[in-house]
Amino acid sequence: MKKFFAICLCAISLAGCVTFDDYYRLDDDYLARRQIETMRFEIDNEETILAASAGVLQDLGFTLDETETKLGLITAYKNREASTTGARAAIILLSALNDTQPVYDTEQKIYTTLVSTKSKESRGYNVRISFARTIWNNMHESRSERITDTKTYREFFDKLSQSLFLTAHEI
Repeated sequence: MKKFFAICLCAISLAGCVTFDDYYRLDDDYLARRQIETMRFEIDNEETILAASAGVLQDLGFTLDETETKLGLITAYKNREASTTGARAAIILLSALNDTQPVYDTEQKIYTTLVSTKSKESRGYNVRISFARTIWNNMHESRSERITDTKTYREFFDKLSQSLFLTAHEI
């Protein structure tokens, strides 16, 4: 029994020596991605920004999951098909010709997290949103990926700017 405790003690002490140098290291694309995901708005009322953001997300088909106005946080999701019928048919045809099992994406769940923070540089708030998705295939396997398409972020911020403009001018 003493031998067992000695082995456990050695294992624990050796595990404490393992370093995770890369764990907190930012990836090479971090700064560029942050610029795409963030926009500053010259509005003094954070609740207005969060309400407009929630409205835009709902207009884009998202279901609000959590909102915490004191923290400036909104999380939302939406479920979508992951591939078109034509793409599935092509994959099935190619698989039949190669005598292999067809593997194609069937559904996806898109997640978004929005955070607003008081701007340190000037009046107003910085709004940062990130999009990610989990995709399932017909073999019930899944993969997750960050959405980095600048068009997605530009579309959201354009709609948010329009919404805030209309709200500010009471239109």
